[in-house]
Amino acid sequence: MVKRYFRANKEARNIRIVKAVSIVALLALFFSLLAYLYIDRFSSSSACLKPLSEEAVLKIAANGGYSSLPTDAVAYNSYIVPLYMKEGAEFMPSLEDVQASLLSYVREKNKLCDDDIKVRFGRHDVKIGRAFEHAVVPVALEEDYDKAVQLYEAQKNISAISLAELARLAKQGNYVLHINANNNTILYFMTFTNEVVDGKPLVFAFGIKK
Repeated sequence: MVKRYFRANKEARNIRIVKAVSIVALLALFFSLLAYLYIDRFSSSSACLKPLSEEAVLKIAANGGYSSLPTDAVAYNSYIVPLYMKEGAEFMPSLEDVQASLLSYVREKNKLCDDDIKVRFGRHDVKIGRAFEHAVVPVALEEDYDKAVQLYEAQKNISAISLAELARLAKQGNYVLHINANNNTILYFMTFTNEVVDGKPLVFAFGIKK
C-alpha cells in the first residue's frame, strides 16, 4: 500500500508538472501572437512607424509603385505620374519593386529604421516594420496593384478602348477611374474609395504614351 501510494503521488506530481509546462507554453504562444497582431497599437516604435507607413502607402500608390520617379514622369495637378509604357518600351514596376519602394521611402524618412525592417502584404493590409514591431495599414495593396496591371494590360496595345469596357473594369475592380489624355499621353487614376488611409482614399496612378 505504501509503495502504491508513493507511485500514485509521483504520477500526480508529474501530471501537475506537465500541465504547468503546457500552460506556460500556451501563454507564451498567446502573447507572441498578441504581440505580432496588435503591438502596433501600443509599441512606441510602431506608433512612430504608423503615420510614416500610411504616408508611404498613399505616396507610393499615387506614384504608380515608384519611390524615385523616372525623369519622364508626367505632372498632373498634385500628382507626378510615371509612364508604364513610352513609345513601345515598358517600365511597369513589379510587386517586388513596389515593396522595395515602400521600404526605401520609410527608411529615408526615418533613419532609425535599420535593415531588419520588412514589408509584408496581407490579404487586407500592409505591415511595415519588424516581426514584432510593425505598423498595419488597412489596404489590400497587392490586390490593387493586380487591378492596375489588369487595366494596363487592357490598355497598352489598344489605340482606344470603349468607355463601356473601362466602366466594366472599374466596377469589377471596385474603383473609380479618372482619365486624362493629352499629346498621345493617357494618364489613369484609380481611386479605391473603400480603401481609406488616414482619411484619404487610396489612388493608384500610371500613364501610357503611345
